[in-house]
Amino acid sequence: MRRLALSLLLLAGLAPPAPAQTPAEAPFSFAAFGDMPYCLPTAPQDCPAEHGRVARLVQQINATRPAFTLYVGDTKGGSEVCTDDTVLRAFSFFGLATHPLIYTPGDNEWTDCWQDRAGRFDPLERLALLRARFFADDRSLGRQRLPLLRQADADPAHRLYVENARWQHGAVTFVTLHVPGSNNNRPTEPGEGGTIVPPAGAMEEYQARNAANLAWLSAAFAEAARRGSSAVVIAIQADLFYAQRCGRGWDSGYRDTRDAIGREAAAFGKPVLLINGDSHFWLHDRPIASAPNLTRIMVPGEQDIRAVRIEVDPAAADPWRFSLIGAEDRPARPGC
Repeated sequence: MRRLALSLLLLAGLAPPAPAQTPAEAPFSFAAFGDMPYCLPTAPQDCPAEHGRVARLVQQINATRPAFTLYVGDTKGGSEVCTDDTVLRAFSFFGLATHPLIYTPGDNEWTDCWQDRAGRFDPLERLALLRARFFADDRSLGRQRLPLLRQADADPAHRLYVENARWQHGAVTFVTLHVPGSNNNRPTEPGEGGTIVPPAGAMEEYQARNAANLAWLSAAFAEAARRGSSAVVIAIQADLFYAQRCGRGWDSGYRDTRDAIGREAAAFGKPVLLINGDSHFWLHDRPIASAPNLTRIMVPGEQDIRAVRIEVDPAAADPWRFSLIGAEDRPARPGC
């Protein structure tokens, strides 16, 4: 009978109805932002206004009714002193989110705190504070709490990495990796375009976290394959492609991550979205030729207080649609 009905439709010149989508294939949207607020020590009188701009942006994100929001690092400016109050102030705007908010750390909250301009704090002590306060349990931030699988709970070999998370939304697998700017806390190599010499212990910290990140990335793609996910989304802080785009800057702390993302995406074969912050302007590209199924977006930041809305149609060959949220009052132009 079904074949007869289909034949009659074709004879009448009518297309058969599209198959109904399963709940897992239902379209949804989420948001991403980062690198804000940036207060200048030379203009402390402007800091309340900058906080207000970010608070208004979160309310605008709320109005889009996202399934959740990703915050991709840098909750403060690099020249702000890394006191407890400054490092933890993101709770004030994270808590405005009426939906789940998932955070991955940036360099300004810990990696760069050893610098004179940031108050010469111990980066590893600042990182321990972030882990204790922002990643205290297995749920997201925000007024609605989303259950997350944390690497610390899933991988006995990497129990330190509470900040690395994974979750599933419908047919899409999401994963965060702790990859911050400033060369991923790795001391730079001779000849790199710029020199970073963080305090003793940085290389050991980088090597251990880098190994954890690579293991967590591999596990995320293995889980996506096991589930038959239609797409994977990766969220990090660092702009992995700055040196390739600009022809300068450090790169040694990012090669492993960039190469692994390219390999995993190419092997997965389905759409992969990489979201990062760090360079403070809106960018949408396909940065790895060997993985043409990989799309990368970079969120605005610093003075460009906007977020990105990502609409997802898991059943589509190209499932991503992007639009910006917020006032275009101080747009940042692409640059190096």
